[in-house]
Amino acid sequence: MLTNQHLTRTCYRSVIMLHFLLWASLFLLIIHEQVCQDGVLQGPQDVKVDYSLSEQRISVTWEDDPFSRRGPDKLIYDVEVLLTDSMKYVHREAVDVTSDQVYSKHHWSWTSVLPLECASHSVRLRSRYQTYTSQWSPLQTNTGMKPSTPEVYPKNKVVQVDSNLTFCCILGPGESLKFMHYNNTPMKTINISEQSYAMVVHMRTPSPPNCINVNCNLATYGTCVYVGYPPDDRNLVCETRDLESVVCHWDKGRLTYLTKKRQTQYHLNGRACPHDTMTNCKQTVRVDQGEKNWTLTAENPLGTLKLIDRADLKKRVHLLAPVELEALNVNARNASVQWRWEINQYNNLLMICEVQLENNGQIDMRKHSGNGIGSVILTDLAPAQTYTVHVRCGLKQHFWKWGDWSRGSTFQTNEDIPEKLDVWMQIEANQTVVLWKPLSANQSHGHILDYEVTWGRQNATVIPTRHYFPLSDQFTSERHRVTVTARNSAGRSPPTAITIPRLSKPMRSAGNVVGSDGAFDLVWSASPDARCGYVVDWCPTYKECRPQWLKVPTGITRARVQSVSFEECVRYTFSIYGCTPGAPELLERREGYVKECLPEVQIKDLDVHQYGSDTVQISWTGIPLENQTSFLRSYVIYYFNSLDPASVKAVHVSPDEPKAKNLTGLTSGSYTFTLKALTSVGEGGESSPYYKKIEPPIDQLITVMVICLGSFACLLTLVTVVCYRNWNCIRNKLYPKIPKPAWNDKWLTERDGHGCQILDMDRCDPSKIDTVGDLQQAGEVELENNTGNKDSVLPCTDSYITAPHGNYIQYPPEHSTSAPHVMSFQHSGTQIRNYSYNLVTQAALDIGQPSIDSPYCPKPEPHNDMSHVPSGCDLRIYQPHVT
Repeated sequence: MLTNQHLTRTCYRSVIMLHFLLWASLFLLIIHEQVCQDGVLQGPQDVKVDYSLSEQRISVTWEDDPFSRRGPDKLIYDVEVLLTDSMKYVHREAVDVTSDQVYSKHHWSWTSVLPLECASHSVRLRSRYQTYTSQWSPLQTNTGMKPSTPEVYPKNKVVQVDSNLTFCCILGPGESLKFMHYNNTPMKTINISEQSYAMVVHMRTPSPPNCINVNCNLATYGTCVYVGYPPDDRNLVCETRDLESVVCHWDKGRLTYLTKKRQTQYHLNGRACPHDTMTNCKQTVRVDQGEKNWTLTAENPLGTLKLIDRADLKKRVHLLAPVELEALNVNARNASVQWRWEINQYNNLLMICEVQLENNGQIDMRKHSGNGIGSVILTDLAPAQTYTVHVRCGLKQHFWKWGDWSRGSTFQTNEDIPEKLDVWMQIEANQTVVLWKPLSANQSHGHILDYEVTWGRQNATVIPTRHYFPLSDQFTSERHRVTVTARNSAGRSPPTAITIPRLSKPMRSAGNVVGSDGAFDLVWSASPDARCGYVVDWCPTYKECRPQWLKVPTGITRARVQSVSFEECVRYTFSIYGCTPGAPELLERREGYVKECLPEVQIKDLDVHQYGSDTVQISWTGIPLENQTSFLRSYVIYYFNSLDPASVKAVHVSPDEPKAKNLTGLTSGSYTFTLKALTSVGEGGESSPYYKKIEPPIDQLITVMVICLGSFACLLTLVTVVCYRNWNCIRNKLYPKIPKPAWNDKWLTERDGHGCQILDMDRCDPSKIDTVGDLQQAGEVELENNTGNKDSVLPCTDSYITAPHGNYIQYPPEHSTSAPHVMSFQHSGTQIRNYSYNLVTQAALDIGQPSIDSPYCPKPEPHNDMSHVPSGCDLRIYQPHVT
């Protein structure tokens, strides 16, 4: 009964409480709706701001207003980050909250470009719903650093190449900014606040192993920045080597340039790899887990990289190298090699092994297989050879890769008897020389001690460095069979025999051959007697040497001859022999050059002789055969007339013809002759030029002279005849007659009142003729009579000759055009003037000298009335000129 009452009371109380809660909720809802209708939101609640200086990140958390009404529309929160000192926002962002996120805690973060230490940052939030906006929440402020000395932030930052980073310098109280340097380079700065400055740097290149310094005002005030790359590893491959652990390898990608505690850290399937790990990581695991993922994580301050390889380790067994490799039971042609495995589990694996034999640079690879194989037998080895052997193995059933090579083991095989010698002969002059090729290391099968040559009942031992033996002269006229053997510590080689033929006349070369690519291609006619093939030997044509030879099998009539001893520009002689059951038979001979060259020896003794009027003979000394560097096709004579150098003519002369050539049809003149040798590679060996003047013969010269003299005689005769017929005319022209003086009334006239007087001329005595000096210097001459009175003054242009008794003769100058000359004969003071003509002085009479043609002049008899000149007096000193 009591229990029922108690239950009734409890139920009653619960109903009353329920009604109360319903009414209270309805009341609050009405109030909230009323508030929203009034346009007022309470805004975010319980706002918390966290500042991470190392990451330069601001993180904000908050909750919704508990009175916010749920609705289909989203709720928006505005977040602002401001610089506290200037209250300028540096970042603004709207955060959307959907209806399913209402009443939950909200998170927001932002990374600042400017280090948070550089300035005080404040954060505030508000909410927006439809057209309603709440008030801003109270500021949440992070105070910047305020050091006493300059500080640069951020500290020891790690950034990626090709990114931007902002540095700031906070000055101490009362300080001013002097500079900011990045890697010792001045940078532009931006003023953030009164004591804070910032600069932005673009990281173009990685930092050195240490870091890059950033300084402010002084080198001691600054920070350090590390510039690099995130991990770039690739190609992860995991395997097992000892069947008890996993080893993963990967390729190192691009360098990160980050070292020490900032370098890349590696983890394999969540377990850290050794600290010095760079390209591999080893961990002890069970290898029978089947196929699984192996994950490598590479991480550094700039990023994280994951590489995954899926593998079954039982199928990825990479065997280690065998150890204690050793050669046993070594013989001349076989040897046994054995080794040991360090991992006992290898002895149960079916594996395949590779054995590498190295001998004189030659590599021979051999393969062997078996369970846990540990030894092999090597066959087909060469005697007296040194071998180095290496071994590696891999699984045969699930082959993954070859294991590591073992260390090498070296051994030498025993000696064996030498192989047969390759024997040939050389017939020179009256002697035959037996030749054989030296055995190679693979043919000698050991160290050759000597050679033995046997012919007839004689034998000879030859030292190992000599590979020929001359036979005595008495055995060269008949055929002889000669055998040669080689000996080493194991015994003698099988004998090699050759039959020496009788000496015969030497065969001339049947043709020329030119080499190509350092070799000769020879083709010859087959011989029915050559039952065992052919032999081709060769030697320089004009040098002493031991020939080399090549043996050609039966049925082949061509061969390509190659030799390291071939030289360019050298002529070689090839002899082709047929191998017969008896002695070798010489079939053909060829000569050739492996490569022809231009002649280097000059053609000498060029001479030119004239024969006849238009023929010359040219002779020279040709290039000797031993000096020829190619086959001569011809000698070419070049000649031209010096008056026409462009008209060069060429005449070809066969080298087989005599070294002389006649050239006809040459005209007279000077010629230049040169001589060259023509080959397949061009002309060379040019001689010195020879200059020759082609002259006409003596009989033609005589004929020309006779014709010239006859022509001159005829011309002289014609001139003589013409002169003779016209002698009077010529004489009158060359020697005109002197006209007699014309007497007139003016010849004798009184002078100054004196009467006419007869000229009284004494005999002319040339020895007493005095020459008056140069009257041109005196300017004038005064003539006085016998009484000493001055007679007259004459112009100073004539010469005067004084005669005995005071007589003067005046010679007027030649071609004078002055007034009539005066001929004065001073006797008793009388002068005679001739007005009828002028007298010209004869050139034969020099001034001051008497006439040679007139040694004397007869003295005329004195007359009283006039002067008388004897008719026999030749007065050539006067040449009258009629005026």
